[in-house]
Amino acid sequence: MTAVAAGNPNQSPTAVISAQPDDWRRLIERYIQRQAGASGLRIQVDIPPGEAGPPACGKAPRFVEVQRTRWIGPQNIGLQCDTPTWGWSVNVRVRGFGQVVQTSRAVPAGQLLGPDDVLQVESDLATEPTGVLTDLAQAVGRETTRPMRENTSLTLNTLRVPAVINVGDRITVRVVGKAFQITADGVALQKGAVGDTIRVKLSEGKTVSASVVRAGHVDVTL
Repeated sequence: MTAVAAGNPNQSPTAVISAQPDDWRRLIERYIQRQAGASGLRIQVDIPPGEAGPPACGKAPRFVEVQRTRWIGPQNIGLQCDTPTWGWSVNVRVRGFGQVVQTSRAVPAGQLLGPDDVLQVESDLATEPTGVLTDLAQAVGRETTRPMRENTSLTLNTLRVPAVINVGDRITVRVVGKAFQITADGVALQKGAVGDTIRVKLSEGKTVSASVVRAGHVDVTL
């Protein structure tokens, strides 16, 4: 396993990779650092320790450019040489370490997260769930959708915006038409956060769908 230290991303790779036994490793590490390091992550490249490496190349070899959706995780890196002519590739694992948001203690479902409930830790993003949160502000003030243990990585799917209207709340319903606007009283039949659509029973007995505007207020658009 070889760690790549952050360096000058514009530095040219080694020209002759067979001058020293590990020249080809440093060449690949610097190439991946330039490609993946632009994300601001701390990059580490794992190359199989028993890999013998490519044949000698009399001039700078070329990397085989492949369209990649991401640089973190397993990668196949190819090299080509003109003098002499050969092609070679190696499977490596690229680790990108960045800050992620985790629970600082066990929390139940429906917990409104405060600053003491979350923390940032450095983690290999290849091992984290898709959409993992990286900023504490993304978590503080949201509710958990399920119970979570201490040090659970948080995603948007595990959190929700807290409800500002609960079942049974008496609310003001604003009905907006093309050329008119009226207000009426109603009772919430569902709970909802700002922007949610909930069912509301009007004082006259009719049930309608309404958009939550703020605490105690919903809109019905005709």
